[in-house]
Amino acid sequence: MSPSLPIETGGEGNRDRSLAGVPVELYPIVLIAAALRLFRLESESYWVDEVVSVTIVTSNTPSELLVSVPGNDPHPPLYYLILSGWTALFGTSELTARLLSALVGVATVVVLYGVGRRLFDREVGAIAAVLVAVSPFHVWYSQEVRMYNLLALLTAISFYWFVRIQAERSTDESGVRDDIGYVVSTVLLGYTHVFGLFAILAQNAYVFSRPLVRTVPRSRLTLRRWIALEGITALLLLPWLARLLRRTVAASGGAAGNVSWIPLPTAETVRETFAAYLGGYLFEESYPLLVSLVVAGCLVLALSSGRHAWTGVDRDTARETERGTTTEGGPENPPVNAVYLVVLWFIVPILVPIVLSHVVTPIFVDRYSIGASLAFFLLTAVGVRTLSRPSLRFVVVGVLLVGLAAPLPTYYQDDQKEQWRAAAADVESSVDEGDVVLVSRPFTERTFGYYFDAADVPTVRIPPDASTNEIRAAVDGHDDVWIVLSYTDSSTNQRIVDAVESRDDYRGPVEVNRYNSIVVVRLERTSDGG
Repeated sequence: MSPSLPIETGGEGNRDRSLAGVPVELYPIVLIAAALRLFRLESESYWVDEVVSVTIVTSNTPSELLVSVPGNDPHPPLYYLILSGWTALFGTSELTARLLSALVGVATVVVLYGVGRRLFDREVGAIAAVLVAVSPFHVWYSQEVRMYNLLALLTAISFYWFVRIQAERSTDESGVRDDIGYVVSTVLLGYTHVFGLFAILAQNAYVFSRPLVRTVPRSRLTLRRWIALEGITALLLLPWLARLLRRTVAASGGAAGNVSWIPLPTAETVRETFAAYLGGYLFEESYPLLVSLVVAGCLVLALSSGRHAWTGVDRDTARETERGTTTEGGPENPPVNAVYLVVLWFIVPILVPIVLSHVVTPIFVDRYSIGASLAFFLLTAVGVRTLSRPSLRFVVVGVLLVGLAAPLPTYYQDDQKEQWRAAAADVESSVDEGDVVLVSRPFTERTFGYYFDAADVPTVRIPPDASTNEIRAAVDGHDDVWIVLSYTDSSTNQRIVDAVESRDDYRGPVEVNRYNSIVVVRLERTSDGG
């Protein structure tokens, strides 16, 4: 089988396999993606970061979200602006707020199909789309009130338009439309998450490395046109880029920032990232072994197919295009080195942030690289497509789908997030006026307080480094003490409990309840103070 993978040009065969203009294979893929993302969408309470999202949009006006919030939050404002409008219409319940992410996740599957089809063929597009549809990694973030799925969607849309502008003349009406589509989607990507900038960097790496690796020697995307498009994009992103530059300079100077919780990435971090793409969060072992071996084989096959400079069209047509003598009936579009482009899409948003983490400050988190995970699944689909026998391709896809779907029952059956709703409800049902609630982290106080509705009972922050005297002083004049422990180590937890228990007027713990990474301890005040 030839390693070259043809670009679809919308021929007769494609029309025969479409229904109302939509490829028939896309219908079941979308249904699977939607079902997995909507199932038990509201079953778990918000966790800390989700409460941050909800409280930010409910406590700030749109103008504040655009101007003030980016000064305190590490993320750009686009997602918060969208979420603000969404919650204004549909409310802030777990179901309605997460529904936005679920719909974005389904849209990501559809757009990835389009990118795979345009770069390679319908089969690659369909395989990549169905892998992402069942991916526990993507299902997880499709059920979370955060910006990560929007980052994935806009990354896919930006690359879709990037591929299109390789083929259209800037003077054509369609070329101007493609230019606008690329700039708009890429600007939105930059305003969604800082890792969107690394996707843009990957696109630039493709364009500026063309002379070195002889890809697309006669692309209709001229260097002058590309620089103009990137100049417009940079100009529109300038307000955010200026703020980001100030933060970077401050971080390189040793200033504390709001990403100080991120550890320095290592080789183990990279391994865990790839494991996360394959559902590693939900396996007892850190790496899903069987599916990882199959994926590794597919990646090797994909990279082997990319050893030839010309992918996206057959090599004879590529040579003719290079000479300017394309034969009649050949592809209308100039060739694109699809495998090389997708490899850059995959590697740059992972490698560059890891390097910056060592040079400036740690910034790499696996979920931030969700845009790169789309390229990961595209390359896997390309590897499957290189197999010559259709029956073998079906078997490999089946193994991948079973391997990816295997942890999903665990995901749905077991609590994955801290159960703040249950913890707050149980405390609220038993707490009395005169009691006090101690919370072990300042940021968890906001999360607990989101669900805790007992205005006559104070909630007091206890920093992890609080002294014994400070902890004891926090309970002065109160009856029973409820201690909510989360995001602290066991020694810190024990020290907080011991500080209260060592007082003569308290005894316990008389009650200890656990709610998936949350421990609630109750100590009882003695009636005689001894």
